[in-house]
Amino acid sequence: MSRALCRGLLGIALVVYAALPSFAQDDIGGATCLGCHSTLSESYAHTAHAKALTPTNARNPTMERGCESCHGPGSTHAQSGGKDQTGPGWLTFREDGRDAEERKSKACLQCHEGNTQRYWRGSVHESRGFSCTTCHTLMKPVSFQHLLSEPTEAATCAQCHHLAAAQSMRASHMPTRTGTGGVGGEDFRTCASCHNPHGTVADKLVDAHTINDKCTSCHAEKRGPFLWEHAPVSESCLSCHVAHGSLKPNLLRLSAPRLCQTCHVGVLHASEARLPKSRFVVGQSCMQCHPEVHGSNHPSGAFFTR
Repeated sequence: MSRALCRGLLGIALVVYAALPSFAQDDIGGATCLGCHSTLSESYAHTAHAKALTPTNARNPTMERGCESCHGPGSTHAQSGGKDQTGPGWLTFREDGRDAEERKSKACLQCHEGNTQRYWRGSVHESRGFSCTTCHTLMKPVSFQHLLSEPTEAATCAQCHHLAAAQSMRASHMPTRTGTGGVGGEDFRTCASCHNPHGTVADKLVDAHTINDKCTSCHAEKRGPFLWEHAPVSESCLSCHVAHGSLKPNLLRLSAPRLCQTCHVGVLHASEARLPKSRFVVGQSCMQCHPEVHGSNHPSGAFFTR
């Protein structure tokens, strides 16, 4: 290796080193932090961070710094007896405001920037001023998974999404509802089974390219392709179904024939209200004669009759 190349590499290394924050000289160590914050030490000891943010278990140099991995260098804060909350790089997680929320998320993303967090920047939750600590509690074990701020994932989401939480308590089957909190709950899915709260490329934070892709990942028999396609089915499953819960069978928005008549008005046979004596409301109503409403591959199935 030539001397010129060596000098060039050394110069680059010095520039990079100079640009790095000088945290080491300002760090005071986790033991010093917990010496003052003794009331937090017992609950914090049972969290995932207490086990991960140690020199033994650290996966990167940032995690080796213990409490200061997230809060920043604490020397100024400690020297002031805990009064100075504005030291260089210091973060209390109690600050309010858009800038403070961005700083909180930035601290978390030092380690949590892969996997489902890769879409966080620019996501719906981030753009509305939320931070990681809006949904996660770090200093005490509240939930069994993901350090959530509520005991369950559904309860965490329900803090803001009141309508979806109310819909999940309706009479229809609901895999995300727990048996304890709601009668008939199946409790084998969570909100994150369909949504990625950290951000996605699709609408409604759905963890797929489209809503239909997410629905058919479980309801594969509805996927198609079909020789005869039903337009609202191809567009979105939510045209006819309420994903979070419904008072109608099969999570339908309305009972048939009213649901069908929102599009099919006066086509071929007469459209009418759901009269008790009408032959169009017997059994499955419209589906009594048109059972293949999601699509048909039968050569004579243009009207989804077979």
